[in-house]
Amino acid sequence: MTRKLPIAFFLASSQVAAVSAEDLGALRSEVEQLKALVIKLEQRLTDVEEHKVVVQDLNALTKLNPVSVKSSQDSRVTLASDFRLRYESIEKQGSDRRERERLRARASLTYKGNDFTGVFGLASGGDSPTSTNQTLGGGGTSKGLQLDMAYVIYPLNDQVNLFAGKMKNPLHRPGKYGLVWDSDYRPEGVFLTTEAGAFELTAGSFWLESDTKNSNERAVYAVQGMYKTELGDTKVNIGLGYFEANLAGDTAFWDGDTVKLGNYQNCTNGACVFTNDYHVVEAFAEATLTNNINGFAHWIENTEANQDNTGYVVGVNIGKTKNAGDWAFQAAWQNLENEATVALLTDSDFAGGGTGGEGSQLTLSYKASASLAVNLLYSDTERTTYTDSSPLDYKRLVLDFSMKY
Repeated sequence: MTRKLPIAFFLASSQVAAVSAEDLGALRSEVEQLKALVIKLEQRLTDVEEHKVVVQDLNALTKLNPVSVKSSQDSRVTLASDFRLRYESIEKQGSDRRERERLRARASLTYKGNDFTGVFGLASGGDSPTSTNQTLGGGGTSKGLQLDMAYVIYPLNDQVNLFAGKMKNPLHRPGKYGLVWDSDYRPEGVFLTTEAGAFELTAGSFWLESDTKNSNERAVYAVQGMYKTELGDTKVNIGLGYFEANLAGDTAFWDGDTVKLGNYQNCTNGACVFTNDYHVVEAFAEATLTNNINGFAHWIENTEANQDNTGYVVGVNIGKTKNAGDWAFQAAWQNLENEATVALLTDSDFAGGGTGGEGSQLTLSYKASASLAVNLLYSDTERTTYTDSSPLDYKRLVLDFSMKY
């Protein structure tokens, strides 16, 4: 098209000689205007063609190097969240039956980089170390939102990882049962984990109180080893552990940690302080009998107390709730004496939480869909603290509707 414009300009110029002299000036003026217009049109067409070339080059470049957005599966930052509605019925000897509805909501962000992994999580609830539940009521008042986790995992080499911050507990819980550690407890400190073949080792320290102004600065030190082997067709995990919390003479680290939680405390001088230290040794075993049946046993003893210083649980897990329609069942018998371990950190569901409980606990779980699970827990126990003249019956029924999204 650009080649036709000079020809049109030549034809228009040749007609000038055919006009009369008096019209020559007017025609010359028109020709000059036409010439200027043609020059502008040529420049315009040149710009358009150059733009097309640029667009074509960009299109070609885009095809060679497409811009893409990574899916959530490929993303370095992932979001996980869950929500749980709970109905709870509690029958304690000497008290009226208690019923309540509760909820729990949690969300966490996980960053996985080439050099470290970082986790940040929030959860509903108050300041309890072992529960993020919120009881519904108060006229619909707003519910609390707390820092649940904030920690990093840094690989020191191919076999050793460093955990630091307020973290998901790296210590193993045999049978996923809370004889010593509640599933919601988030230790605040530093741990090292290593795995070499069939052997796993976890060791670290976490704070119960880190501020010296509170006069009871105290850390807990823990080490735990586990060996995985097979006996015929049966997979077996065998473990030993030890943790040390020197609490004798210290006041409680949380206002809910009273004599009712189970540990012995001396209150003769006005302020209640712990009677004993806790140097706890543990031994445990897990046996996978079939793909759907797993048995477990866990035993502990506090070597710093002269009486009421042991605890154990034996149980079985049947089934797994991985896919929609799956069922799972857990049955366990537990006996946890008052001074066997630190009451503040144990399972908050069994016998009201803490130490000084004995009895059975049954849990039935059903995976209704990929994102919805229904859990029914029933415990029939006796609860003992040194303020009670005799053990008191304590029964608990819990119905949970748990959703992940």
